[in-house]
Amino acid sequence: MSHHTYFFRMTLSVADLSTYPLSKGCWQGCAAVFLAAALLDWWSAKNEARQLKNASLWLLRGGWLMLTVMLAYHGLRAHTLPINSPAEVLLSIGWGLTGLAGFLDLTFNHRLPTWAIATAAALCLLAASLLWAPFLPHDASGKPLIAMHVGAAILAYCVLAAQALNSAAYLLQHRALERRQFGGIYSLLPALVPLDRIGSQMLGAAVWLLGLALAIGATDWVQRDLPPLGIPKLAAALIAWSAALFVTVQRRRNRLSGAAFARASLLAFIPALIALYFSLPAAK
Repeated sequence: MSHHTYFFRMTLSVADLSTYPLSKGCWQGCAAVFLAAALLDWWSAKNEARQLKNASLWLLRGGWLMLTVMLAYHGLRAHTLPINSPAEVLLSIGWGLTGLAGFLDLTFNHRLPTWAIATAAALCLLAASLLWAPFLPHDASGKPLIAMHVGAAILAYCVLAAQALNSAAYLLQHRALERRQFGGIYSLLPALVPLDRIGSQMLGAAVWLLGLALAIGATDWVQRDLPPLGIPKLAAALIAWSAALFVTVQRRRNRLSGAAFARASLLAFIPALIALYFSLPAAK
């Protein structure tokens, strides 16, 4: 078989993907995998079963791999990144959260609570399945910077969400130590020192990513003379970026540490949620 014939057949196979759309059940099935990981992690701590804890971690990784394959498949069908509808954005956020958890585990040897990450990802997928609409092709030509803008923003919101979970875990663990409570949900949480250390790094990464998204988005808005409908989105994102930057600077100046930094991170996540809401594309 010649290279030209092979390429032609591969092109046809990709074109035929349009006849096999993903359904709501696909995303709900992936959400079930994440829910199983969360339940296993909770059960393993309750019964002190290390094998179940390892199984929950591998289920989380398997769910991320499954979601990656499905998003890649959907992207091939749409000929663009999965960022063009509220459902796709929610799916991308769920993918980013679980992927970030794996990155932190492998790179920094810091493991976010499996039950928290898996539950958050499952909620994203379940919400996306409720908003899922029949396949509509998207015109992605001539918009590489917009794809970069949206991708950077989604990654930033994923990091901010992970930092919010990290901060919540820190505050719970801090409260447990103050009250000398070591059982129940507190046994599911990591130690305070790594939670505090990784939180500063994640917030700094979120500031960089959201700043990049803001710079690209504002430049595109000005150059293309778009209607003022994008002002609330840019304003909300700017407030979220300013809040995250303020907390990061205060942390670097040693004016925020420990529980105070965790609480400030949670407060900074509130404008990020508002910005994410304004950033969701209109349902098609």
